[in-house]
Amino acid sequence: MSTDGCIIGSVAPMWLAIGQQGTTDAAAPPPPMASGPGQASQKVTIGADGAPVEGGAAAPSSPFGDNFFLILIFVMVAVVGFSMLSQRKEKKRRASMLSAISKNDTVQTIGGIIGRVVELKPDTAVLETHSSSNTRITVSRQALQQVLESTPSTDSTDTEQVAG
Repeated sequence: MSTDGCIIGSVAPMWLAIGQQGTTDAAAPPPPMASGPGQASQKVTIGADGAPVEGGAAAPSSPFGDNFFLILIFVMVAVVGFSMLSQRKEKKRRASMLSAISKNDTVQTIGGIIGRVVELKPDTAVLETHSSSNTRITVSRQALQQVLESTPSTDSTDTEQVAG
């Protein structure tokens, strides 16, 4: 069966059955689907009714503009940068808090234990959690979360000189 040069219902290759007109040679290569190198490409805009539209309308741009991914990358870099700055600020604040801890300060550990600092070493601190039972816990200085009550440090040499 042949209609307008198209072979339908045959064992011919698929491109021949779709609508190639003219030749029925099965060994012939399929026609080019797109323009190749050196050929001018022609864009055709098709309207809602299926007919080609003259002049062609401009392609709709994205709602965020043409540089959406560039803006997205910039925002991501800014978020990472601000988080690094705030992390650095928090680290400095924590280091100053740990260096300012002295004896008789009331502190809280990251585990929630509240105690009074009895002894300080470079890496550890001894906390007294209950004064009447003399309960003491040795914790790492890095485990101290916050200072709840700080006692002003008074030098005994300063008070003796003023009194004497």
